[in-house]
Amino acid sequence: MFHRITPLLALACLTFHFQTAVGKESNIGKKITPFTLDNCYGRAVSLDELAGKQAIVVAFLGTECPLAKLYGPRLEKLQQTFGTDDVAVIGINSNKQDSLTEVLAYSRRHEISFQMLKDLGNKIADAFAAERTPEVFLLDSNFTVRYHGRIDDQYYVGGSRARPEVSELSDAIKQLLAGKDITIPETPVEGCHIGRV
Repeated sequence: MFHRITPLLALACLTFHFQTAVGKESNIGKKITPFTLDNCYGRAVSLDELAGKQAIVVAFLGTECPLAKLYGPRLEKLQQTFGTDDVAVIGINSNKQDSLTEVLAYSRRHEISFQMLKDLGNKIADAFAAERTPEVFLLDSNFTVRYHGRIDDQYYVGGSRARPEVSELSDAIKQLLAGKDITIPETPVEGCHIGRV
């Protein structure tokens, strides 16, 4: 069942575009070089610290993007659901317009417990070839991309569903933890463009 999203969200979404994987080089199988970024408290956090995890969700988020605001709490729920020794979620803000103070405020506003990192100069967004917020990459223990795309299909530019019909990220995590191939490794991404330098 479909219903309208708030007028403010609908208005803001008029400036966003739909991004599909069609015509783009696939990210699946790409190995990510470990990186270190400061979190929203100014402490350096390295991807190497997560080397023991079987699944790492890297989510690109923005502080003002309406869809990123909706999906920040959804990612927190995933962190709580899968927050074991085997799974980690990290958020990365690559927007040039978002300060560390704003990233911290976003984290507190949405009661996010996972690491929120600041990507100055959008170098890590470039390494991932990330373009939108929210946009997620699921890495295995070797930091290889196994899933890339959206979190689920509930919210989209111009509308929303009462609940998700498909939760591709959650499904991909379960399949990765079970040692299975990811059934749907890539999905379209909707949201705001990352504000690059």
